[in-house]
Amino acid sequence: MEQRVVRPELLDELDSNDPAAIRSRRDLRVINRLMRGEQWIVNQLTPMRNITRVIELGAGDGILTRKMHAARPDIAITAVDLAPRPPDLPAGIKWLQKNVLEIDLACDGSTAIVANLFIHHFDNDVLESWSTKWRDAGAVLLAEPYRSTTSICLGWLMYPFVNHVTRHDMRVSIEAGFRPDEVQNLLGNNWKWEAGRNFPGSLRCKGVKS
Repeated sequence: MEQRVVRPELLDELDSNDPAAIRSRRDLRVINRLMRGEQWIVNQLTPMRNITRVIELGAGDGILTRKMHAARPDIAITAVDLAPRPPDLPAGIKWLQKNVLEIDLACDGSTAIVANLFIHHFDNDVLESWSTKWRDAGAVLLAEPYRSTTSICLGWLMYPFVNHVTRHDMRVSIEAGFRPDEVQNLLGNNWKWEAGRNFPGSLRCKGVKS
């Protein structure tokens, strides 16, 4: 698994009301809790008093959005996703139902770019272009799959408990994941990077302005 391989995921091709899609989204909520990427992002963001604005890429059903808002209600959050705004999202949160590749939001040193299990969906050339788009951001917080055989073996342990869509997409996500130095190489040296991984196969990358 030396090179990243980005392939389509089944969930992205299913109607949102398809029973298999509904079940897979439920599976993903469980996997997210096990990987604890959302909580890691919140823990890193909370003490960053210089950050007053967050742009969340691929906000999904808004779970991370809500957690950030609860921990830092003083922060202005803009959440971006193709899905419509969740009905119970706090009123103060701005929701953009758009493709993240098409948004053009200015950011500065008070802005943090955050994403949980999202940027692995994109090829390297797209990620490299983002290094220019977000270069003025004060911080970048990313929780992504760690690409390794060990991560795939850990994923196999979940197979009896998830449906066929999740089983397929889990492996696809890991194969499109990252090693610790790859995110820095792709997004550039506009930030000082720290990268580490936890046992369930989650890679955590934090970039801050030096």
